[in-house]
Amino acid sequence: MERMPISTYRVDFSNGISEETLLSLMMLYQPLIGKDATVLYLTLIAEGKTQKGFEKHQRLLVLTDLDINALDKACTKLEEYMLMRTYVKTTELCNQYIYVLNSPIHTKDFLKSNVFMNRYERVVGKDETTTTMTHLNANNVSLRGYKEITKAVKFLPQDLLDRHIEFDALQPRYQFAMEDQTINFDYEKFIATTSTLVFPAELRTQDNLSLIGKLATIYGLSVDKMRILVNRCINLQTMTFDGAKLKIYASRAESDIKPGSDPYSLPPVSFLQAKQGGAKVTQLEKSILEHLAIDMHFSNEVINVMIEHILKISQNRLNRNFVDMVAAEWARDGVATKQQALQQRKKVVRQTPQANSSVKIGLPDYIRQQEDGTLPEGTVASAELLERLQKLQKGEE
Repeated sequence: MERMPISTYRVDFSNGISEETLLSLMMLYQPLIGKDATVLYLTLIAEGKTQKGFEKHQRLLVLTDLDINALDKACTKLEEYMLMRTYVKTTELCNQYIYVLNSPIHTKDFLKSNVFMNRYERVVGKDETTTTMTHLNANNVSLRGYKEITKAVKFLPQDLLDRHIEFDALQPRYQFAMEDQTINFDYEKFIATTSTLVFPAELRTQDNLSLIGKLATIYGLSVDKMRILVNRCINLQTMTFDGAKLKIYASRAESDIKPGSDPYSLPPVSFLQAKQGGAKVTQLEKSILEHLAIDMHFSNEVINVMIEHILKISQNRLNRNFVDMVAAEWARDGVATKQQALQQRKKVVRQTPQANSSVKIGLPDYIRQQEDGTLPEGTVASAELLERLQKLQKGEE
């Protein structure tokens, strides 16, 4: 898959580079992979130590002074000599690459490899190969005149059985639910511009990042504002993140989103406020919207269509139980897009029962006694009171 300057990359290299591996890279690998691949490898190591998110390949082109074709060839060389593994993910905007770097093998292991040494000699010649081996063996003890008497290891039958090892698929360093279409938040910018002092890497879990994205989506908050709010919820001494506190801060923050051509794309809080003539959204109403987004996993557009539908049939009020009933029905019907939500609200709304239709008013004991003729004298109820109580019991009043 062809790399482009606008495609993005990220480096995974946890081993670091030691003096020994640097010696192996420069003296043994460099003649085989070439100077472009060597420069690229060292640049990727430096990037991996400081990178906080995906970068465009244009950055690599500038740092290494290579064009895109030379960069592609250098990557192929690194892959050929097992110094790098490449993973790619295709998206609508651009391809995303993850480069997993491997350390060069030890110089002694390189010198013992017939494949590597034959290639090395063909590239640099026999004389330079001898010189290199002399340099690398300068500090070794000479074994001339000695006979090896090392006892060979005896292998048992069970030692020779093939072993099948399952390797987990490569996972991104941070998993922030990029596939969740209900979240409208620039995670890459958030991670890239938020230092570990503000938001420690240990706290960047799937749940925490998901909550951050959903709250930003509900309330229409920018990356810069969310970074400030998140930092207020971090306790560095205990290394904890207070999600409940973030909900409070987010609900009190002013939206950064400007109205567009589609009102249903607004953050639910802004949409509800507009529907209520600019009246401030109450904390209870905000908690209902949070429930629809975080617990029910509805997108902004679906939530807004649902809210408009509920306000229209419930005298412009949001009742938690009624909202839950409608949300559960929409979830069962698989409503996930704005078009599906618009179709759903066209269905005939089931009439909610009258408030007093299922309520039975129990008659007081003295009324029943009066009807039975067992009521003591002096406590007879009026005919009007008796008639009203009977109507209440029947649901007529």
